[in-house]
Amino acid sequence: MDASDEMMSFVDPPAWPHAEADLLREEPDWEAVACLDFPRDRWLGYLRGYANAAEVIADQVVSSGRNQDTLIYPFVMCWRHYVELHLKALIELASVYLDEPHELMRSHSIEALWRRARPLLERSFPGDDQAELVNTERVLLQLHGMDPSSEHFRYPVRNSGYPTLDGIARIHIRHFHNVMVGIARLLDAADTGIREMTDRKHETAGYNLFGG
Repeated sequence: MDASDEMMSFVDPPAWPHAEADLLREEPDWEAVACLDFPRDRWLGYLRGYANAAEVIADQVVSSGRNQDTLIYPFVMCWRHYVELHLKALIELASVYLDEPHELMRSHSIEALWRRARPLLERSFPGDDQAELVNTERVLLQLHGMDPSSEHFRYPVRNSGYPTLDGIARIHIRHFHNVMVGIARLLDAADTGIREMTDRKHETAGYNLFGG
């Protein structure tokens, strides 16, 4: 059994591509159907998806003690992409709440996104202790240093032709995951808080608009 056979052992036995192969074919087992058109905030769908995928990989590695040397790449990439997406979402949410002009940042740089997001978070929650943001910044800059261009856990070589992941030989998946869960909790809390404050702000504006 090769690696691809082992990876696919939990579904129907794999076959060579054939004339009826269709990625979007409907099947009767509805519990395996993903609903992409379900009405929701699409940002939240992407965010939860990448965080959930990282958790599934971490659980698999820790419970089985296997495949850590190959699953490390999609595992870290899921967490990195989650952070990138969530920082972009927070920049959008906080800018709207603070009535500041904004546009979607197209950078993949965790550092650049954090440098934009942190001041917005500080202005959105002016009375909060900044220690959590200091610790968050330290971890996010460490993550940025591991993969500054979003290439290092997707490819073995950079666009320049040089190898990726220079100087990183070992990553403890369980510990890495626990640290990132802490980051996710802070970003989630900020996300929820800004959404609630924005809703209250709009409710108050509507109330005043009608002579309240």
